[in-house]
Amino acid sequence: MKVEVIIAGGGKGERFGGNQPKQFCNIVGKPILEWSVYKFNSSPFINGIILVVPGGMLDSSREKLHLSRYEKVKAITQGGKERMDSVYEGLKLVDKDTQIVLVHDGVRPLVSLSLIQKVIEKTEIYGAVVPGIPVKETIKRTNSENFVTETIPRDNVYLIQTPQGFKLDLIAGAYREAERRGWRASDDAGLVEKLGKSIQIIPGEEKNIKITTSFDLKLAELLLNMEIKI
Repeated sequence: MKVEVIIAGGGKGERFGGNQPKQFCNIVGKPILEWSVYKFNSSPFINGIILVVPGGMLDSSREKLHLSRYEKVKAITQGGKERMDSVYEGLKLVDKDTQIVLVHDGVRPLVSLSLIQKVIEKTEIYGAVVPGIPVKETIKRTNSENFVTETIPRDNVYLIQTPQGFKLDLIAGAYREAERRGWRASDDAGLVEKLGKSIQIIPGEEKNIKITTSFDLKLAELLLNMEIKI
C-alpha cells in the first residue's frame, strides 16, 4: 500500500508574531516544520512527503529545513492564500498510484510514529479518519457583544488534530467539488463532510499540540526535550 503525506506549512503565522513565519522558528535544534518532516520521514509506513511552504520561500525553505537530509521528500511547493488552498496545491503532486493520503499541520512537530501508523491503518478500513481529543472544559457560545447565548454539551465533542487520513479518490474528489462549488472548510475532513461521507474519529494524543502562540512554542520545546531524553 502506497501512502503519501502532505505537510501543510504554507501559513504566514500572523497570530504568532515575529519576523518570520512561526514554522521556521527553531526548537531543540531544528525549525518546527523540519521536526514534522523528520517524524514522517522516520515512519516506515510513509512512502513520500509533499511539503507546502509560504509563497516566495521555496529556495530558502530548502536551506532552512535541510531537506536534502530527508529522502522521502519528493516535492516542495508554494502554498495559497488559506490553508485549504495550500493543501490543494500539495494534493496535485500526489502520485496517482497512491492509495492513502495524510494531511498534517506543519506546526504539529510532536506527532508520534504510533499515531501516524494508527491513522493509516484505520484509513484503510474507513476511508476517512481524524484523530481527536474529547473536550474536557465547558463550552459556551457568545453573541457579537460577548454575552453568553448558550452552553454547548460536551458529550461527543472533540478537538480535532492531524494527521488526517483519506483514501486518495475521496479527498481528491472532495477538493475538486470544493473548487467547483466554492466550498470552504477549516480542515480537510470538513470538505469530505460536505460530500456526505462518514469520517471516523480515533483517539488523538494530548502532546500532539498545534503551535499557535509563544506559550505553545515553549511547551513544545519542553515536550520535545523530554521525548529526546526518553
